[in-house]
Formats: sequence, structure tokens, C-alpha cells
Amino acid sequence: MRVRLFALLALLITACHTPAVPVPPPPRPEPPAPPLACPSLPENPERIAVPDPIPGELHEVFDLPDEPALWAPAPPDPERDRYRAGLLAKVGSDEGLSQRALLERARKVMTGPPGYREIENVNVILDGKAGAVQPISCLEWRLFQRQARRYPMIEHPTEFGAYILRGEARVRVYYSGADRVGGKLRGEVKERVVADLGRGFVPFAHLHNHPFLFDRVPGDRMWTTEETKNNYEGGVAPSLTDVHAYRGMRDDFGLRGAWVTNGLDTAHFEAADFDVLSARD
Repeated sequence: MRVRLFALLALLITACHTPAVPVPPPPRPEPPAPPLACPSLPENPERIAVPDPIPGELHEVFDLPDEPALWAPAPPDPERDRYRAGLLAKVGSDEGLSQRALLERARKVMTGPPGYREIENVNVILDGKAGAVQPISCLEWRLFQRQARRYPMIEHPTEFGAYILRGEARVRVYYSGADRVGGKLRGEVKERVVADLGRGFVPFAHLHNHPFLFDRVPGDRMWTTEETKNNYEGGVAPSLTDVHAYRGMRDDFGLRGAWVTNGLDTAHFEAADFDVLSARD
């Protein structure tokens, strides 16, 4: 019995002095991969000539693969960060750059005589009757960036427009821009769009931008009136003229949607929304 007891004690003593096997630490998680940059627009696009161009008028055709990244929210971008920072310096807060704040401000400061209607579509968007506001997508950002690189959007605001077609796993964009606040729809561009529809493309959307317009004075290059002089814009509610044009495109060649962006957010409208929104007479 004593032998067994001594043997057991010896085993216990040995076990107590046996060095412990080190346990390796858990693997460190891999840092998240940085978000992929938006696909770039093709270089050296085809240009469409028009008669008697206005200053800075440019019409280009971009053809690129129809890949999911084009339609995804645009990831952080140094140029957009600088643009936002410049807007913040003017507006004062991130909250002030939200679409609700911009549209509510427009509704408050835009005044006019009886029958003044430009606020109607602001009310439609704020009441949730048409459209959906989303962060700017990659394709929308690249087109906005194309115009912003030509003319700085805060210091010298301008507008661009773009027909966006889809078909045969391709996206074809007809981009138009000029040194101007406001757009000009050219028949030479529309003819090319209609011809592409005959080749199997679909008129997916028309995109244009609403720039921020600071330091407005009635009669200036920003088409400022007494009713709009206190509205620094940036809201994505379409104007009465915009909706009139959308209805015409829908009737002429079946436009399926319209998008309005300010470089940060974009409002998307379906063709049925054109009848909910107000248009000029």
C-alpha cells in the first residue's frame, strides 16, 4: 500500500514540475480591404459636333462594360471629400447638407407671387410621394466628376446632362456639359440615342446635376430671381422644366427613369413618377 502511495506522490510531483506547453495566441484578424475605386470612364471618348456651340459646350460618348460596381454607392474619394469640405464651409454642418434639410430650406426661403409653382416638386419629394434619394453611385459620381474637373462646382457652378443606355452587357452614356448653369438638349445627341435604341439598347435614365449656388444676385449667371436669391440650391427635386423634358423623353422614346444629383446624393425617379411630379405648362 505504501509503495502505491509513494508512486502516486511521485507522479503528482513530476506533473507539477512539467513545463506547460505554451498556447499560441489567436490569429489577428486581417484588416478590412480598402473599398475598390469606382470604374473610370474610358479615355478619349468620341465627341459629337453641334452647330453654333455655346461656351464650353461638349458632347461625348462613353461606352463601358455593364458591371455591378457602376451602380453601387461610390466609395470614399479624395475629390468628393474636398468637395464636401468646401460645401461644409459654406453651409455649416453635415446636417445642413442632408437632402431633407436642403429641401426644407428651399421651401422656407423660396417665395413668390400667387401661382408660383417651383416649390411644388420640393413638396412632392418631402412628402414621399415620388422618387427615392440615395448616396451617389459610382457611375453618377464619375459623370459629376467629369464636369467638376472642367469647372469647379463651388466656385463656378455648372450643369451637365447624360443619357444612360443599357444593352448587350454594355452601358453607353451620352454626356453633355457646358460653361453654364442649366442644360441644353441637342437634337444631334438625341438622334444618336434613338439610333442606339434600334440596336437593342434601353433608355435606362437621364441624369443631370443641381449644383449649389452661393452668393446669388438677381440677374446673375445663375439665373437668379427675387424668388430664388436666398436659395443656395443643392436640392435634388426636379424643376418644372425638368419634368416637362422627362415627359417628352418618355413619350418620344420610352425613357424609363430620371436622376438628379448634387454630387453627394441622387434622387431616382421612375417613369410613372413623372405624372406625380409637376411640370411647366
